[in-house]
Amino acid sequence: MPISKFVRSVVIGASLWLSNAAAIDQPTLTLATHNLCPYGCYPVGVSKANNPQFSGIAVKTVQCVVAQMGWRLEVRVLPWTRAQQMAQSGEVDGFFAASQKAERDEFAVMSDTIAEQNWQWFLLTDSTFDPNDASFKNQARVGGFDGSNMLAWLEANDFQVVARPPGTEKLLRTLLAQRVDAILANERVMTELLVRRGQLSEVKSYPLLNKPLGVYFDKRFVSRNPEFLAKFNAQIANCRHD
Repeated sequence: MPISKFVRSVVIGASLWLSNAAAIDQPTLTLATHNLCPYGCYPVGVSKANNPQFSGIAVKTVQCVVAQMGWRLEVRVLPWTRAQQMAQSGEVDGFFAASQKAERDEFAVMSDTIAEQNWQWFLLTDSTFDPNDASFKNQARVGGFDGSNMLAWLEANDFQVVARPPGTEKLLRTLLAQRVDAILANERVMTELLVRRGQLSEVKSYPLLNKPLGVYFDKRFVSRNPEFLAKFNAQIANCRHD
């Protein structure tokens, strides 16, 4: 199947209306995101295509804010790299939940914080590596998932990156299979995944950075709707779900 057709089928199959029926003239905000518990995900074991059960703390916050503003929300669930590319090309109005990144700032404007995020190193319990040691950067084989700010940070800071899988679950698998010595991941996401898999005791973690998450809005959308971002930010405090 050609790549263009594959992407289109994913978008159509995963497009979800996350608000109640509204008037025809109600403006629509279209945002891209990815399947990442607990910020936004499908229930375990549930079919993903056209599934209204896609939800999470970031999705609920955005849904609440948009409803308070009188807009209708459409969320497209995609691979994370593709979600950002669609915002950059103007195919959607923005993407979430994302932390600040210079490359993202070039084509989009970030909202205030909609959910907290902490970056943490995860290593196997019996690993002798310590991310706080000076030798770790040059000796440890590390990984981050494709399209993530964490992976970009690892590469920009010259870590020995040997794994770039497409998602957090596959990233964890690389660690458990000992193909890497450590992975950098969202503490909340990884902990939930480990608990669900019953493998929390198999890894240990070290805190690194606090990187709050927001919605990135395409600059063209912001230009067309100059009052939107300020109104969106004003509603966040009343809608936070984390």
